[in-house]
Amino acid sequence: MKLSKQRLKEIIREELQNEDWATEKVPFSSKEAKNIMDSSLRDYAKDLRKVQYRVIKDWMSKAKAGVIDYFDLVRGLKTGDIRRAYPYETDFLFSLLNKDKIIDRFRKYFGGKKGMRKR
Repeated sequence: MKLSKQRLKEIIREELQNEDWATEKVPFSSKEAKNIMDSSLRDYAKDLRKVQYRVIKDWMSKAKAGVIDYFDLVRGLKTGDIRRAYPYETDFLFSLLNKDKIIDRFRKYFGGKKGMRKR
């Protein structure tokens, strides 16, 4: 019995979704350790979201003032003095900038152009 490639992909996908990963995971040392990590991770994520909001707000306010645009931000994050920040920090900010939602805000504001024609 021959299976089509599409049907074979569907079968593999279903098996991966139904596979029990709990047997392969290394358990926490205690329930307390798991609870501590879960609550700490929630706090870390909350703090990161707040910082992301502040960074995006700063970028957009400067863009609306006509001081910088998307390309200036990319250039600033990818080039310049390496002592400004660690590479993983600039990579994090660059990934934040390249989220679809943020790029769309820049495009919407500038109308797909580097600068606004209204000025």
